[in-house]
Amino acid sequence: MRTLDQLIVDTAGFEAETVLVCEDATGDLTRAAVDSGKRVVFLDADYSRCQRASAAGASIAGDVRLDSFLAGSSGSAVALGEMPKSLARLDYLARSIAGAGFSSARLVLGANNKHLARSMNAVLGESFTEVSASRGRGKYRCLVAAGPRPVTYELARGDGLVAVGGVFSGATPDRGGELLRSALPAEPGRLLDLGCGNGSVSRGIRGAVATDSSADAVLSARAIGLEATWDDAGSRFAPGSFDTIALNPPFHEGTTVDATLVEGLLDASQRLLAPGGALYMVHNSHLRYRPAVARRFSAVDEVARDRRYTVLRAS
Repeated sequence: MRTLDQLIVDTAGFEAETVLVCEDATGDLTRAAVDSGKRVVFLDADYSRCQRASAAGASIAGDVRLDSFLAGSSGSAVALGEMPKSLARLDYLARSIAGAGFSSARLVLGANNKHLARSMNAVLGESFTEVSASRGRGKYRCLVAAGPRPVTYELARGDGLVAVGGVFSGATPDRGGELLRSALPAEPGRLLDLGCGNGSVSRGIRGAVATDSSADAVLSARAIGLEATWDDAGSRFAPGSFDTIALNPPFHEGTTVDATLVEGLLDASQRLLAPGGALYMVHNSHLRYRPAVARRFSAVDEVARDRRYTVLRAS
């Protein structure tokens, strides 16, 4: 078990009746919680992590809003996990847990000291009466919140978009996504927004279908009327289902830049495109994604570019 995960487990303990696992990159927090014999509920937004947690014996919230899923809870609870990188995701977790109805609740979230900020204390303080830092272990520390306030969670809204939790770009369109949207054909046919985020790329496009591995993204896209599935890289769709795929891929894993995150989405694009179909992908120009696209598609052209982003068309 990583030093960080062990610190989180040791700080949280498993004395409460219900253990809520919030963000678990390795699966070790979930395994430790299940081994404790307590009721374990997994609140992570990631599809693959949720499937692993379910197989390990945890209940999962899945693509249901956390505040709705937890509403009417009772007894004592301890929530634990890695600190989310997004303050919006932190607020979503804190308000959903504090407002759930548990008789008592503690929230324990750990991170590298350099990734902890006073703004996190402030966000937690809106949902809990007590917020403190644990003793450090090496370069890691936990923030501990207790004493739930009677709070509710409100969706963020703006620019015709809705943001649930830590969805990328919140309730605003991001610049790369807007460039991608502008490059899509006027008649895209059967369109898939692969890794849809808040749905800004495909919003208003008749018949568009969206998918994402993040439950926060899927809920955000559904909130603006998109048909959105929660799965791993469009795995619920049959091969050759789409004429056009729009892809605005992630390039961060936590706080680390990881240009390999696009690989599985490009493989999925190959599988899901119908004969004669085309992939439109936007990327930060400096990341040089074109070779990865060219390994999978015979024709790759640049169709749009601004100071930061490039849109490729591949077929």
